[in-house]
Amino acid sequence: MGALAVALVAVVLVLPAASAEAEGELDDARREANALAGELAASQSRLAELEDEVARLERQAADGNARRAALQGALREVAVDRFIRGATPLFPVRAEDLHAMVRAEALARFAARDNVDAIDEYRRAGQDLEAAVSSLEGVRAQATAAVADFRRRVATADATLVRLQRLDDERRAREEAERAAAARAVARPERGTAAPSPRRPGRSSPNAVAGDWACPVQGPRAFTNDWGQPRSGGRRHQGNDILSPRGTPVVASVGGTVRPHQSSLGGSSYYLRGDDGNTYFGTHLHTLSGANGRVEKGTVLGTVGNSGNAAGGPTHLHFEIHPGGGGPVNPYPTLTLHC
Repeated sequence: MGALAVALVAVVLVLPAASAEAEGELDDARREANALAGELAASQSRLAELEDEVARLERQAADGNARRAALQGALREVAVDRFIRGATPLFPVRAEDLHAMVRAEALARFAARDNVDAIDEYRRAGQDLEAAVSSLEGVRAQATAAVADFRRRVATADATLVRLQRLDDERRAREEAERAAAARAVARPERGTAAPSPRRPGRSSPNAVAGDWACPVQGPRAFTNDWGQPRSGGRRHQGNDILSPRGTPVVASVGGTVRPHQSSLGGSSYYLRGDDGNTYFGTHLHTLSGANGRVEKGTVLGTVGNSGNAAGGPTHLHFEIHPGGGGPVNPYPTLTLHC
């Protein structure tokens, strides 16, 4: 066997072993990233719940303050009326201090058991207001801690995605080297060589969109089943967030008609009416490619970002599937099959 042939055989035999180890590291990184995506989604849900609770307690405190002020005004009117009619106050005060007289008269009526119901209601309103304010301060403290926790998790997820990007780049380079080695081996076949094993397809699910379909994020990615989780304003998450580094290409999952969209909530977005009868929605993009109208599967529609109300959070694609153009369904089975 010639020296070149021996070298080729060595390359083909060594590359799979190195590939297996590297693939194992990449799989571990993917599992870690997906786990972090789940933790980040849970943290975001907790933060949304606390934000809604803060808003509720703020409304409760404002209502309590208004109620107390109204009762206080009613008591003052009674006291002023008593003063105007010349009724003798139970507590002597200086005539030039009307506010002091009003306060004294209210106390006098309370002491004399006059308008007891109004006084009791005023007192209860004050107690309710104090309780609401105390609860509000506690929940605000929890929300502050939740924000700090969310930011830490975002930083961890970003670092993990950077590592995943590096491993994915190395995988691409390795696969290119394997293809080149296989091409040379085919050109000069020798015994002991083996063709590279094909990648195993993902498991199908009865709820997944099967067939000729492309993962919408073409690069390192992490996602979890965060469908239906709480979001701010009492909303529920109607898609899956696919975490990926800023600038990662976002592509058309199927052929169809695409329409770009802009909104304050989602930022840069797209609607894809697929040839398969489904409508796909992606949002929070960093950039849009300018694609508009007819596109083929794999056409770049934009890049991953965190625009709209996702600003400050992890870069990701919020992805939805609307079968037949109707209401959204959980895209997780489809993403696990194709991504």
